[in-house]
Amino acid sequence: MPDVIVVGGGIIGAASALALTRAGASVTLIERAELAAGASGRNQGWLVAPEDEANAPLYAPSIERYLEAADRSPVPAWIDRSSVGYLLVALEGDEVEAHEVPAAADHLDTDALHALEPALAPNATEGWLTAEGGRRVDPAALTVGMALLAGEGGATIRHHLTARSFATDGDRVTGVVTDDGTLTADTVVLAAGPWSNEVLARIGVHLNQWSARGWIVRLRPDRPIVSRLVERVGWRRTIWHGDAVRPVTAEQYVDAGVIAAGGALLSPHPDGSILVGSSREVAVGPEPADPDVVPRQIAEAIELTPVLAEAGVEASWWGIRPMSPDERPLIGRVRDGLVVATGHGSEGVILGYGTAELVRDLVAGSTPGIDPSPYDPFRF
Repeated sequence: MPDVIVVGGGIIGAASALALTRAGASVTLIERAELAAGASGRNQGWLVAPEDEANAPLYAPSIERYLEAADRSPVPAWIDRSSVGYLLVALEGDEVEAHEVPAAADHLDTDALHALEPALAPNATEGWLTAEGGRRVDPAALTVGMALLAGEGGATIRHHLTARSFATDGDRVTGVVTDDGTLTADTVVLAAGPWSNEVLARIGVHLNQWSARGWIVRLRPDRPIVSRLVERVGWRRTIWHGDAVRPVTAEQYVDAGVIAAGGALLSPHPDGSILVGSSREVAVGPEPADPDVVPRQIAEAIELTPVLAEAGVEASWWGIRPMSPDERPLIGRVRDGLVVATGHGSEGVILGYGTAELVRDLVAGSTPGIDPSPYDPFRF
C-alpha cells in the first residue's frame, strides 16, 4: 500500500484513515479544526438504511464496523447493539406517498399507533413501524474513536492544520500544501466535505456539490416521551426532494434570501433527552440565514407530540453537509494521485465505513468490492 494523506477529520476521513491503516498503508490524517468538528459530530447519529438503493452497498458494512470500533475505541462511543425501531406517523390530513413507506414496515391503525406511542398527538391517524430499522450512535465519539484507532495502528493524526492546496508534478497530485509546509504522499484522499471544492479549485477541479446547513435541537422532558425513532410523514419529500434546498440563483437570493425547510424527526437518547430534527438550509455563508428555523422545528415536534411543549430547550446547533444533485456521494479518482470522498449529504454516518472500504480499494488500485460507478465524481 502507498503513503496516503487523508484531508478531513470527519466520519469519512476518520473511517478512511482506519481502513487504509488496517490495509497496511502509511497514513497521515490532517484536519483543519478538531476531529468531528463539522457535521460528523453535529448530527442526530441515526443509523438507518438509505432511502436510495444505490447507496445501500456503502451502508452494508458500516454497522458491523462501527460496533467493532465502538468496542475498541479509546474514548467511550456508545451505539445501540440492536435496533430501537423506527416509526413513521401520519397526522390527520397528511398525504402519504407510497415511496415514503419503508418496504418492510408494519401498518398500524389509530388504536395500535396510540397504544405503541401514547404521547403522540390525538390526531395521529396511522403509522408504519419498522422493528429492525434504526440504531442510534454518538457520531462525534465514533468519529474520534476511529481516528484514534487509526493512530494506534500507526497513522499520524494532525488537527488544527489546514490544507491550502495540493502539491503537483504536472497533472499528478503529489501531496498537500499546509500552513506547516508541504506534505508529500503517493495518494491524497480528499474528504473535506463542504470545503472540498475550496481546495480543489486550486488545481482547476470543481465538483457538482453544494452546502446545506442542518439544525438539531435538544429538548429535556421530565419523563420519557417516545421509545423509538419517530418521524412525521412528508418532511423528507420537502427536504430531500424539494426545490427549497437546491442552490439559489443570485436573483432568488436577492429577492427572497434563504429559507430553511424542515420537519419533525424525534430521536430519544439514553440520557433522557430528545434530539429534534431535521432541517436543511442552503449554506451561502458562515452563519445561518434563516433565524426562525429552530422555533419552527420545535413547533413541528410539539405538533407531533404535544407533551413536548413542557420540555426544556437545552441546546441547539447546526452542521453543514456536502450535497449532490442526486443525493449520492462523490467518490473516485479525480486526478492521478487524488481520490475524493464527499457529497454524502445527511448520510455521512450511515455510509461512512462503506465509503472507507471503497476508498481503500481505489487507493490500492485493486478491484473494488463495491461498484464505484454510481458515485463517479464527474457523473453530472
